[in-house]
Amino acid sequence: MLSIFIAILPALLIWEIAAIIVNVRLPRETRKRLFRLGGRFALLALTIELLESLAPETGLSPIAHASMRALLLAAVPEELVKFAAVSRFGKRELNEIGPGIAILIAVGCSLGFAVFENKLYVLGGGFVVWVMRALSAVPMHAIFGFTMGSFMALSWQSRNGADNRMALLALVVPIAFHFAYDFLIYLHGYAPALLWPRKLLPPLMALEGSFALILTNHALSGQTALYGLRVPVDPKGTRALGFAATMLLLTCVILALAMELPRVYGIATYAALPLVFTLDLGLVALARSGGYV
Repeated sequence: MLSIFIAILPALLIWEIAAIIVNVRLPRETRKRLFRLGGRFALLALTIELLESLAPETGLSPIAHASMRALLLAAVPEELVKFAAVSRFGKRELNEIGPGIAILIAVGCSLGFAVFENKLYVLGGGFVVWVMRALSAVPMHAIFGFTMGSFMALSWQSRNGADNRMALLALVVPIAFHFAYDFLIYLHGYAPALLWPRKLLPPLMALEGSFALILTNHALSGQTALYGLRVPVDPKGTRALGFAATMLLLTCVILALAMELPRVYGIATYAALPLVFTLDLGLVALARSGGYV
């Protein structure tokens, strides 16, 4: 039971941040159904990855090895099954609330996926692994979900029916983001002497996170994004401000640890996404305090 709580805690925090950004809270039963769906599709993706991992990989250079694993064993199967899950879920919510709800659906499905995956790592690696994944892998899954959901929201807002170009980007861009992130991690694992993969990881995480959240705000800005009757989660921006302060504190703690423990390389990496969320939530709070809901 403790391992389940530890695995789900970072996902619940990010889920609340997503609800604040979109300014909509799905019903509890819908959220549970969404998480379960993400978990079931995670099992499917892991099964595909297991079958693919049986293929021989001998004779590959570290770059080729990392590329193959990042693309075929992570990015493609995981984002494909999440795309399939999002595409088949939430038609009722879409009709009642509007295309912008695709963002919450995609993030929720991605977090359900991350919870299932995180539980396996927590059981195998313990508390330290959970902390590392809570600050990197879980929020990155959410970033991929923000990206996918935003493109799908833009696709569903088209006046001429679903925009197939946006729908294609909803699949291709998260796969590219996922591949780039995992490629650097795998390459560092296969060639630890190479320092540039770890050095590139924080700016890559910050860049992908910033792109996803800017795209999210763009997808929500249209008049047809959220047109249904709903109760705003954070109409005045007070919750966004509180979470921005929390993310800022977390960022400062991580950076302080990086300064105090200079021999432990890579701690500063985990400050990238909390910093991105701090900036986005701060801007959301500022906008809503000025009357923009």
